[in-house]
Amino acid sequence: MAAKQKKSVAAANTASAATAAMMADVEQDSRRTLELVFYVHMEMAHLADRVLSQYDMGRAHHRVLYLTAHNPGITVNEILSILRITNQALSRTLNQLMRMDLIEQRPGKTDRRHRCHYCTPKGLQLDRRLTKLQFEHIETSLRHLPRKQLETFWAVLYEMVRDQDKPWISVYQPE
Repeated sequence: MAAKQKKSVAAANTASAATAAMMADVEQDSRRTLELVFYVHMEMAHLADRVLSQYDMGRAHHRVLYLTAHNPGITVNEILSILRITNQALSRTLNQLMRMDLIEQRPGKTDRRHRCHYCTPKGLQLDRRLTKLQFEHIETSLRHLPRKQLETFWAVLYEMVRDQDKPWISVYQPE
C-alpha cells in the first residue's frame, strides 16, 4: 500500500508541477502580449503627438476627432461610452474642436435633442494627416507578413476589444 501512495503522491506532484509550468507560460504569454500592445500604443500615439502639438492639441482631441471622422453623426453618449470619460472632460475637448472648426454639432435627424457630431472638411483633412503617419508605420511593419498571419493578428486584436465596442469596428468582422 505504501508504494501505491508514493506513486499517487508523485503523480500529484508531477501534475501540480505541470499545472504551475502551464500557468507560468500563460502569464508569460500575457506579459509578452501586454508589453507589445503597450509599446505599439506608445509608438502610434507618438506619431500622432508630433502633428497634434502643432495645433496645441493632445490625445483626447485625437480620440474624439478620430471617432467623429470615422462615425459621422456620433452622439455625445456614444463618444462617452467608447472613451469611458466624463461628460465634463468630453465637453471641454469637443468645445475646443468646434472652436477650431474641426468638428461641428448638429441636432439629430430623428430626435432633435441628440447632439450629433461631424467633422468639418478641415477636421477630415487633419484626421487624414494623422492617420497617414500611422498607416505608413503599420504598412511598413506588416509588409512581410503572410495574409494568414495578418488575419490571425486581426482576430487576436478583435478578441481583445470590449464586446460593446465591437459594433464600432467597421472594417473588420471575423469570419
